[in-house]
Amino acid sequence: MNRKLRLLGAITAIFLSLLSGCISHVGNEWALKAMQIDKLRDLGFTGDDIRIGLIDTGVDLNKGNFDKRRFVAWKDLINGKENFYDDNGHGTFIAGLLFSKRSLLGGIEGICSGCDVIVVKAVSSTGMTNDSLLAEAIDFCIKSKADIILLSLYKNQDNIEIGEKSIEECIEAIEKGIFVVAPAGDDGINDDGDVFELSGIDGVISVGSINRNLYISAFSSRGNQAEVLGRHGERVDPNKKPELVAPGEGIRSIFGEGYVQKSGTSISASLVAGSIALLLEAYPDLKEMGEDGIALLKYVLAKTAEKIGSEDLYSGEDLKHNDRYGYGLIQVYDAYKLLGEMV
Repeated sequence: MNRKLRLLGAITAIFLSLLSGCISHVGNEWALKAMQIDKLRDLGFTGDDIRIGLIDTGVDLNKGNFDKRRFVAWKDLINGKENFYDDNGHGTFIAGLLFSKRSLLGGIEGICSGCDVIVVKAVSSTGMTNDSLLAEAIDFCIKSKADIILLSLYKNQDNIEIGEKSIEECIEAIEKGIFVVAPAGDDGINDDGDVFELSGIDGVISVGSINRNLYISAFSSRGNQAEVLGRHGERVDPNKKPELVAPGEGIRSIFGEGYVQKSGTSISASLVAGSIALLLEAYPDLKEMGEDGIALLKYVLAKTAEKIGSEDLYSGEDLKHNDRYGYGLIQVYDAYKLLGEMV
């Protein structure tokens, strides 16, 4: 009798684990569908032969279901440790969205689990970083041959110091043809009048957040297209800020010993970075085109973005833009089709 009870208990535990995994995966399906990621995944794209540099709080490879062989480079700028870890959890949450694999025991399927990954821990356990650390992190990603650099930082003026060094490194990455993606920022409720500094660089792709109802998140930062003396000139297409929005509220991924929902433009930015990895896999020539490849992809993403909200929110000629919604919600499958006509 005891053996039967134990067997029944084991079967029940496996069933609940599978159910939990399915729920965690289904929880993001609305976001994948809204961005058309599901359509590219149906075509078999997983980010093969694309290398992403993730700059965040680190990654705990023992959480979720990561293929450790895909994590090809690591740099700890905070504590100098030799092995992968994450003493905050934010970096692992982002990595789960991108690189985790769903197993028989559940979990989530990352957008681009076929990518190779460079991880730089440039943010402390309390979310602190500075200009020099970010510059060194970006430089490490450049030297490690990243195709995409994801600055999955959340905007907190007290914790993130941006200066000339990190801005110069971002510009160098773009000049080398590396796609740089950054959050628009999370200060929308107490908006400082512009996007997060690194996402304000022309070649960088700045990403705001929308919720499940496809409305702009209250925390998502507004862009400013007018010239601001000492900061930036007038912004013109396709570099108006933010460029895109993507789901960034109630997104589920790995945290601690399980799965939780989190919100923020760093999450939106990661979903866009994963989408770009799929497009680069489909059209690898974009990687060889340098800054022209970045400009082309930015134009295509802007041209194919879905205008959400009222049409009269947007203004412009060829590319219509809004200071909160950018050029609209990224539509990665439509971008894939248009690129097929242009590359």
